[in-house]
Order: sequence, then C-alpha cells, then structure tokens
Amino acid sequence: MTLSSAIRHTSTPRWAAEVIALLAGIAYLVQAVIYAHSQESILDEGAYLYKGYLFASGRYTPYQEYGPWSNHMPLSFLIPGAVQFLIGPGLRAGRYFAILVGLLTLAGLWVLVNRLGGKWWAALAVVAVALNPASIKTYSIALSQGLIACMLVWSVTLVLGEQRSTMQTLLAALLAGLVVMTRENMAPVLPLLVLFILWRDGLRMAALAALAGGLPIAIFYVIYWPGILQLSGTIFPFLGVGRAKDIGIAVWVNSLPLSDRWQSFLLGLRANFIPMVGAIGLSPLWLGADQWKTKIHRQAAVFLGALFIGMLILHGWAALGLNYCVFCFEGYLTFFAPLGLALIAVTYAAWNPVEMRWFPWYIGGLMTLLITSVAYSAHQEIGPVLLALPFPRLKEGQILSDTAPIGSIIQNAFGIEYKLARLWASALSGLMLSLLILFIIWLIFRNQQPQTSLRGGKGLMMMTIMLVTGLFLSPTVLLGGARQDRDCGMDVIASYERVGKHLSRFIQPGSLVFWEGGLSVVPLLYLPDIEIFPAQINDGYSHRIGGDEDELARLGLWNDEMRDRWLEEADFILIEKPKYNERWKEFVEAGQFEELPPSPSYLPCEDRSLRIFRRILR
Repeated sequence: MTLSSAIRHTSTPRWAAEVIALLAGIAYLVQAVIYAHSQESILDEGAYLYKGYLFASGRYTPYQEYGPWSNHMPLSFLIPGAVQFLIGPGLRAGRYFAILVGLLTLAGLWVLVNRLGGKWWAALAVVAVALNPASIKTYSIALSQGLIACMLVWSVTLVLGEQRSTMQTLLAALLAGLVVMTRENMAPVLPLLVLFILWRDGLRMAALAALAGGLPIAIFYVIYWPGILQLSGTIFPFLGVGRAKDIGIAVWVNSLPLSDRWQSFLLGLRANFIPMVGAIGLSPLWLGADQWKTKIHRQAAVFLGALFIGMLILHGWAALGLNYCVFCFEGYLTFFAPLGLALIAVTYAAWNPVEMRWFPWYIGGLMTLLITSVAYSAHQEIGPVLLALPFPRLKEGQILSDTAPIGSIIQNAFGIEYKLARLWASALSGLMLSLLILFIIWLIFRNQQPQTSLRGGKGLMMMTIMLVTGLFLSPTVLLGGARQDRDCGMDVIASYERVGKHLSRFIQPGSLVFWEGGLSVVPLLYLPDIEIFPAQINDGYSHRIGGDEDELARLGLWNDEMRDRWLEEADFILIEKPKYNERWKEFVEAGQFEELPPSPSYLPCEDRSLRIFRRILR
C-alpha cells in the first residue's frame, strides 16, 4: 500500500483532518505573533512601510521625480501604506496585517490541496508550513513575500480543479496581474497562467484571462507612466527613462565568491527542504499522462510544477548567478514555497505508481546528495555536537581508559582546524545517514519480486523518507534550531513605539530630519508630519559615488556631495548610537547642533538608542 492509499484508508474520524489543520493553524498564529513582536526590523520592511505611508497619505507618489526611490512595483508600497493610512502608521499595523495575510495563505493552501488531494493531504500541507519557523518569520513581518505568497496561492486555488467557472478563472488571472504589480520578479506568473488556461480551456478563455490579468497592469502603467519604466528600462530604452544602475557607481555591490553562493543555496534548501526537494524529486512524474488518476490532476501537477520550477530557476539565477543579493535566495523562495507543498500533495494523492526502474535510483542519488548537503549547511548545529562526542584516547597504539572529544583527537592527530573539522564532520554524518537509509530500504525490498520492488511505489517511499529526514535537518524550533539572526526575544514593537513617542517630544512637525538611525526607518513612522531627505530611506543601497546630482535626486538616489549639503540644511540629525564615530562627533560638536536626551533603544536586547541633535538657532 502506498502512502497515499494509507492516508485515504485511515480509520480516524472524518473530522480529524480538520482538527489537525486547525491546531496547525493555531500553532502558526502563535509563532507568527511571537516573531512579529521579537524580530528586529530590517531595511526592506522599513522602506515598504514608510514609503507606503508617504504614498498613501499623498506626500509623494510612486515613481515621482525627486521623491523616494521606487525600486519595486507600486502595490508593494501601496498595500502596506493603505493599511497604515486606515489604522495608523507604525510597525504594529504592518506586522499584524502580515499575520492576517499569512493566515489567509494557509486557508488558500487548505482549500487548494483539499480539492485536489483530500483533507488529510491538506492537513499535512498546513502542518508543514506550521513546522517551518524560517518561513513564518518572513511572513510575520511587513515584507512583500507574504503578500505575494497569499495572492499566488489564491490565484492558483481559483484556477485549479474541476468545473472552474469563467468568473473563477478570470479572478485567478486578475490576481496574477496584481501579483506582477506587487513584485516585478513575479512577471512570469501571468504568462504561465494564461498558457495553462490555453492548454486546458482553449483560445477564447485564454484570451479573456490575458485581458483580465493585463487590466491591473495596464491601469498601473497608465497611472505611473513613464516613471514606472525605471523597473523595465531595458525593454523600453527608446523612451530615455533613467535607471538607477545607469547613474554613478553603486556603493553596495554584492560580489561574493562561489563558496558564499553555495552556502546561500544550502541555507535556502535547508529552510525550504520539503517544497524544494519534493518538487525536484517528483518532477519526472508529471509528464506521463497514463500515470495520473484524472486529467485534472495531471494538469494541476504540470502547472504547479512549471510555476514552481520556473520561479526557482529565475530566483536562483537572480540571487546566486548575479551580484544583486546573493544571500537573498532563502527569502526569495518564500514567495512561492507554498506551491511546492501543494505540488507534493497532488502528486502523492493522484499519481498511480507504475513500473519505473530508474526512479528509485534517481531518488537514491538525490537523497545522498541533498541530505549530505543539508547536513553540511547545518554544521553550526550538528558539527559541535559530533566533535564533542567522547572517544577513547590512543597512545602508542594502545587504547587508554579515559576519553577525549573527537574534535580534540582530530585536531591533535591531523592538525585540522576546528571550523574545517566541524564542516566535514557534518557532511560526513549526512552521507552516512543517507547510506544507512538506503541500506535499510534495500533490506526491506530485497525479498520482493523484481516487478514489485522496482515499481514507482518504492521510489515514492524513498521520497517520503527523504522528506521526513530533511524535516529533522531543517531549522525548526524543536528539531534543528531556528535561525536567531533577527530575534531579539522581547517586545520589539513596543520598543519602537517608545522610541517614536520619545522622538515626537522633541521633533516638531515640519522639521527637516537627517537620518543616520539604522537600516530600517521604522522610527520615522511615528513622526508623520516631518520632512525628510527621501533618498535616505534605502540607506547605502541607494548610495552612489559620483553621478549627476540632479539625476540622482530625480530617481531617489544620493551621493556624498548631496549628503554634505543635506547636513547643512537639516533641523535635526538622528544617529544610531553604534554609528556615532569620531567623524560625527567632530561635526556635531562644531557649534551648529546641540544634543537632546537620547531615545530608548529600539531593540530591548541591545543598545540601539538614537542620539538626537538639534540645530542651534541663531
């Protein structure tokens, strides 16, 4: 009996799957609330929230000349901006909205997988999300990843399955168009959706879907023409629209060696092991038409597979092949990771195992490679444990009665540094684990008939074991140790609000503020009526060396000369305490500024207070 059959024939109550999914959803909500309150704000979050509020309140418009750098599609700013405009500006509004969007994503995933694979597969998909704190952390802060994942899941949910109405299909295409208008890196979603509708429903429906999906794109391009072409200037070079990369020399260039790119890939793999490995491992099964229970299921698997693999290749190239943002690969995967879970569920639930002699060998090789790689990437958690294990000491070929840590023995015997020993010990443990699993599988199947033991069911069983093993190697809270790089462990939202209240006591509305207060400009959200130098919102990412100052200002960029002039104009300077160096000390003590009481730290776990300097009126 295959795993899918076992799940279908389970004797548990009919409502058990719903209860498990509900409990997983509650677990997701609890984690999301904790992470929303405990994570430090990052540059992208601050930029989405602050630019969004500036746009929604009418202070600026997207792609406005001499305004903030509009480096993404308009909805990535306008949606969080509208939420704050309705509720009030601040980190709390943005993060609570992100939690709501995450729950809507879970609901869409449940509906989609339940329709195509049944309640138990839907419950397992929700559980898989709830067991992945790396993704929950991303979805619980005000980034575009959560918005995209939600809209993408619901677009796919509307279009896949039996008896999809014309209205549902057109709504799916409309959502796909909104996805493109939220992030430019999701541009292939709408064409792939239209091609799928052409394959399934014919030319007329595909044309209607193209019109429905193209409608929001056309509307936003008309509204923000021609400034929006900053994001697609290579397509329309004849319009002469300036692009950020064409002016000056970028200060931030993410040119990293191959070893760092490989490490970034492994981090992304480990944090998204189940959707990535499931999609890659099951991909050979999608093309055989006779192996699927229904045509609907095969169509769903092909579409989900093409969308997931296409997005994986595109974002892998953007992060790992280019010098744009190498260590963004893990975050990029969260745009579309839920689709990988849906793909796995559909494949397991609806693929009929047939004789495929090569498939178990394919899965066996994949298992060995990936488990070894994931263990290697988990060297910070696995390596120290392995190297601390006791081992009998040897002297002149004799085994002594006492023991020593394996790491010390290796270091003394072979002169290998601890960091290198940690890496190789982790990789070796992964290799040994994968070979042990393969040996156990061989023992289980060795006495079966060849035509049975080599059927696709064996490959699926091996695939299941690999996914479960990968779960134990993934950075979960209970199993592998979730990443803590942005965790503060205390109420960060309340800390930012205290900082904002303190700043509002001293900085009057209409004041011109120079920002040197950290990567995230979230504290400025609590000063809604001040004036800023908008190019500073993106910190060093919008910093250029040289370049025409007027062109830089027009696109929301800045250089050193512009910074120096702004300092002469500013009424207030806000400097994060760790950034206050001798250069700043010399400048503010030259007699033009007086220091006011510093703010509390916006991170309760370390001193990140803001020093406030006010220009002395003559």
